Amino acid sequence: MNKRRSGTIFVSAIIMLGLLGGLFVLQNAAFNAQLGSRAKMITLAKVDTIQLQVSLAYHKNQQSNLKIENTQIIMVEKDIHIKMGNKTYVRELLVKSP
Repeated sequence: MNKRRSGTIFVSAIIMLGLLGGLFVLQNAAFNAQLGSRAKMITLAKVDTIQLQVSLAYHKNQQSNLKIENTQIIMVEKDIHIKMGNKTYVRELLVKSP
């Protein structure tokens, strides 16, 4: 009887440790997803800021090629091509509405 009780406790402990390990893995996956989406939001905020700066500079100086914050910026018609690292983002030139 005593061996059976200790076996039950051992199996219960193993099951609990397995569940805790599974929860730890799920929590880690959720945290990594949050970090990834935060990095994307920061990048998009930088692109939006650069879009505003380039639009203002274009309306003042009519420059078609700029370099701001280590990014290459090229104006193509009404589009702004922003090259950050190995990615290129395309944004519209902001214009003043009548």
